Amino acid sequence: MNVSVEIAKFIESVLSWVGNLVWDLPWRHSIDVALMSFIVYQVYIRIRGTRAMRILAGIVALGLGYLTAQAAGLFLTSWVLGGIWAAALILVIVIFQREIRHMLEQVNPSLPLTTLLGWGSQVQFREETLATLAQTAMAFAAKRRGALFVLERSDFVEPLLKSPGTLIDAQISEELLETIFADPAPLHDGALYVRGGRAYRAGCVLPLSDNPQLAYFYGTRHRAAVGITEQSDAVVVAVSEERGTVSVVEEGTIHLVDNATELLAWLTARLRARGDTGKRPESAIALITRNWRPKLATVVGVSLLLFVLVGQKNDEVGISIPVVFVNIPKDLTIEDNRVQEVQVRVRGSRMMLNFLDPSQLQVSIDLNRASAGFKRYSISAKNINLPVGLQIAGTNPSQIELHLRRKPATPEGKG
Repeated sequence: MNVSVEIAKFIESVLSWVGNLVWDLPWRHSIDVALMSFIVYQVYIRIRGTRAMRILAGIVALGLGYLTAQAAGLFLTSWVLGGIWAAALILVIVIFQREIRHMLEQVNPSLPLTTLLGWGSQVQFREETLATLAQTAMAFAAKRRGALFVLERSDFVEPLLKSPGTLIDAQISEELLETIFADPAPLHDGALYVRGGRAYRAGCVLPLSDNPQLAYFYGTRHRAAVGITEQSDAVVVAVSEERGTVSVVEEGTIHLVDNATELLAWLTARLRARGDTGKRPESAIALITRNWRPKLATVVGVSLLLFVLVGQKNDEVGISIPVVFVNIPKDLTIEDNRVQEVQVRVRGSRMMLNFLDPSQLQVSIDLNRASAGFKRYSISAKNINLPVGLQIAGTNPSQIELHLRRKPATPEGKG
């Protein structure tokens, strides 16, 4: 009982700390946290449990290693990890190009908020679709007609295909399945690739499994079913024409099913099938509170990241920044400029100061509206291209004096 009370107090203190942190942030940071939490959560629920999630976890671990090495002052380690991290964005785009394209294809600004909040849910097959697949598979088994149904879930199956087959993109029906897997048909030896509850491609060639533990009597069709489920989270229904049996395959494991009812129940449990229940759609509040644990973890993680980057402003460093004059009028020239560099005191969190690269900074003085004579320009934060999250604590000198002289007119006819 005491342990439960202590856990409850700990959770309450954590929630209170997060609430105070968010409450004390400026309004612009609150919007920043809300937007980034939404984006991170949508990416998370789309790739959780997939190969992409494992790859992304490795990239995040690499970034955390770089931050740790930077904070600990490990120069060589942080230099190496920093070089790899600099290419992380390109690496992510290359690795996840299909996932990124698939997500962008679903972006529609006209969608209501409730639909946007529901993004990323696993594809839900309709009950009628699964019933058709189950009944047809059993009918094929009775006729000793081989068939292979690959049902895509979160992982994209298309990049794993040895041959993409023929694009169909049609509603699943018993007549369509009979046509595809009829013995004389050119596509009957390949697999039917089902995406989003629709027959997406037919005649697909799948990667074969090299698992030596598979029984000797399993042929190419079943080895292909195991192979695709070893490389993705897809589930497969395989009909054997030799034995007249129906098998289901998940995560490289084969199970026999005896009848259409058992097959339908198996598919329903894994593909979260739903029919038209007539229920009203969930409200925005219900969508926000659903799956609240990962959503809360996302908000806490984003808030902590913001807190690390811009939350603490108690360290200062001094750097020398060159002065650059821009938009100099064509008829003016700088006669006397005694200040070439400005000493600047920069304040911010230790993490942000570690990332600061002085060679990328400059004091920019805009002379667009300048006229001839002695001019004085004050130096402030707006003249320095300082990264977000850092502040100017002071400058020396605080002003720059210039003598601008008008260029002598060039006589006409002389070049």
